[in-house]
Amino acid sequence: MPPSPPRGRPAKVEPAVAAAPSASSSSLEVTFNDDIGKAIGGRYRIQEIIGEGGMGVVYEAHDAQVDRQVAIKLVRRECLQDAKFVTRFRRELEVTSQLRHPSTIRVYEHGETEDGRPYMVMELLTGQSLAERLEQGRVPEFQALQFARQIAESLSEAHEHGIFHRDLKPDNIFIETVGVTTVVKVLDFGIAGGIDALKLTRAGEVFGTPQYMSPEQCNGTDLDHRTDIYSLGCILYEMIEGKPPFSAESPMATMLKHVRAKVPTPRHASPATVKLLQLALRKDRLKRIQSAGRFAELIGQALGAVRAVEEGRLPPELSGALAASAVHTGAFAPVNAATRPAVASSGAAGPSQLPLVLVTLGVLGLAITIYMLLSGDPANPGAAGTTAGDDSKAVAATDAGLPMNRVVIRSNVEAASVVVDGKPSCTAPCEITVPVGDNKVHEIRLTKPGFIDVVQSWRPLSVTDQLPAFPDLRPVATTIEVKGSGKKRGG
Repeated sequence: MPPSPPRGRPAKVEPAVAAAPSASSSSLEVTFNDDIGKAIGGRYRIQEIIGEGGMGVVYEAHDAQVDRQVAIKLVRRECLQDAKFVTRFRRELEVTSQLRHPSTIRVYEHGETEDGRPYMVMELLTGQSLAERLEQGRVPEFQALQFARQIAESLSEAHEHGIFHRDLKPDNIFIETVGVTTVVKVLDFGIAGGIDALKLTRAGEVFGTPQYMSPEQCNGTDLDHRTDIYSLGCILYEMIEGKPPFSAESPMATMLKHVRAKVPTPRHASPATVKLLQLALRKDRLKRIQSAGRFAELIGQALGAVRAVEEGRLPPELSGALAASAVHTGAFAPVNAATRPAVASSGAAGPSQLPLVLVTLGVLGLAITIYMLLSGDPANPGAAGTTAGDDSKAVAATDAGLPMNRVVIRSNVEAASVVVDGKPSCTAPCEITVPVGDNKVHEIRLTKPGFIDVVQSWRPLSVTDQLPAFPDLRPVATTIEVKGSGKKRGG
């Protein structure tokens, strides 16, 4: 993560699809300039603007009473004329002040200025928004899952209070480093929903940011906490893939995709994370993950699987919704397996696959034995006498069904020939393939006229095994020393 700026700030405050009443840029500038330098509540001295949006403006201020920097969110004067707008802002004060989770921004105090504008005093954060982090590229899968789990835990507390966010997006998520710990904060419950909030929404109003809106949100139907589950799924998808699942030329076209289109299959996610995203991005909320707490639990399972692979261990056997045997269909568009990049693995068969591998090898060995007996029948000497080419074809046929280990052969001299199992293969440097699971030790030889051959015997156990390094090819000596004579003779 790049160095944090000298002054922290909440994530950039931006208007949602439904914004506050418009005002000219000149009037806003005058309003903002009038506030700078003033003291609010007799203790908060406003210093500078650090964010602005449809509801108001966020300032950095100094709390003279406890000598600390804070952030103050203040409603614009021109917005006081919209009673429902002010009611919604006051609801945000009530909502956020109830929440105590470490991944939810803390509200210290709230009140009203002398001219009747509501405000709230929040902790001042140091770091960057998730939107700014995504501008730098994809987030590594393990870190993306860690971020998503903190967000899910924050939402779980809010949902338990009957509050759902309704505008979860990277701009409303802040990444802060505290010592050696990275803490993710959920911001801006300004359009948070709940039973009471439904009464504040006019018919036909749609709140949210199109790239992260749930299908029910796009349709303008009544919402519940599961809309946040879908939005978090979109954010997790974007962190891993580098782009949101849906984007189009217009907000309406993007919303239509959320309702009708299948989600593009993730190409940078492990199998456990793919299943997790399938469950989070269900268009039917009845089939979606049903709670943020459950979402956090499933993310924890996926984290364990990803960590195991990164450390070269077998991933744990997952249970329930993320189990290897669990089948989830409907959320993702089909993908051509030939073009999909392989998911990293530890290279060894898991315990549940071992019986199948042994049975396969047994059948394969029996087939080879029968073939050899038939081809060596003395009643048909022609069959045995012409098997040199046929035998190689039979071996090739058995290798075709096995995974192949690909390894690059290099030599300390130019144009050295690579011979695999007695057959010339290529000229170094070059790539060879060796079957995995055929229970054979393969001879790989480097040879060149005028040099002593070097040989490695190798039986790869997985597709990721590395061939031991070859010794250097050394030239053949032109003279031979005869022990005891003290003389040398020509070779």
